Amino acid sequence: MKALVVCSGNICRSPMAAEYLRHRAARSGLEHLVVDSAGTLGIEGAPASAEAIRTLRECGLDLSGHRSKGVTAAALRSSDVVLLMSEEHLEYLAEVHPDIGGTRWLLRAFEHGAHPEEGAPDLADPIGQEIEVYREQFGVIRKCVDHLVLYLRHAGGGPVGG
Repeated sequence: MKALVVCSGNICRSPMAAEYLRHRAARSGLEHLVVDSAGTLGIEGAPASAEAIRTLRECGLDLSGHRSKGVTAAALRSSDVVLLMSEEHLEYLAEVHPDIGGTRWLLRAFEHGAHPEEGAPDLADPIGQEIEVYREQFGVIRKCVDHLVLYLRHAGGGPVGG
């Protein structure tokens, strides 16, 4: 099973969420879950922001080797689950890749529990903000990913329907 996490530049939100999802999946018996991240802006080869690296380092996770990449049809085609940070990202994929990829959810659809909710809010982009904003957004990411992992475990870790 593969999950693709998508944001705009692939330097803040999606790398943080993907790295935490890898960590939680491994600790939760979902070792077979392959996690990748990408951005709608198509930025290639940029490192994660210094604040994103620092925020995850504070939790014992390492983003120092991350390099950004743009979302591709191939990445979507191979994904069972696509997690997005904002409605704008959902709209982008609906326009550019309407019939490619797995089930698509906003990450915050899992904020309140292990079943995705309609009408989820966007996860604000912390780019250019102080480290406290990154920590706050990562707190939301952690809650959502923790619930997502519960959902995936309940679903048997196989392809899921939306």
